[in-house]
Amino acid sequence: MKKNLENRGLNRIEVRAIEAFAIVPVIRAVSKRIGKSEALVILKEMNEQEAFQRGRNMMKTAGQNGLEGLINEVASWGEGGIWEMDVLEQTSTTYFFNVLRCPYYEKYRELGLDEFGVELSCCRDEPFARGFNSQIKLVRTKTIMEGADCCDFRYYLQPE
Repeated sequence: MKKNLENRGLNRIEVRAIEAFAIVPVIRAVSKRIGKSEALVILKEMNEQEAFQRGRNMMKTAGQNGLEGLINEVASWGEGGIWEMDVLEQTSTTYFFNVLRCPYYEKYRELGLDEFGVELSCCRDEPFARGFNSQIKLVRTKTIMEGADCCDFRYYLQPE
């Protein structure tokens, strides 16, 4: 479905909004039966699996699965919204940046769905990187979606 939506000219943020509108009513219904925390665990797990596979697929087609390829991918994340980031360090083995303004958070908040933002979007970042290249590790301790002033992304290339 995503491929068709992206082919129709929708950016990633618009696609995520459509996905959220489709899945959040299901998550709310499931929450009534099994509890909200368990429903959110399921939502998070499904998005993590999808992101890992997306990373794998991108690795196969990108032709470059090192940090440079990841940096190029990160540059596209904010298309369709205001994405403010501050690059702190960029070397052959590190890519550290802070996101100061997140269009995903802003879109989910606008739609009244920000309580699901971590499970809809933030949880995707680490498994995507792992799928893209198993030697790339992400350490992040805070997100705007969870109320922090920024999202602290710290990518490390750790050759095995």
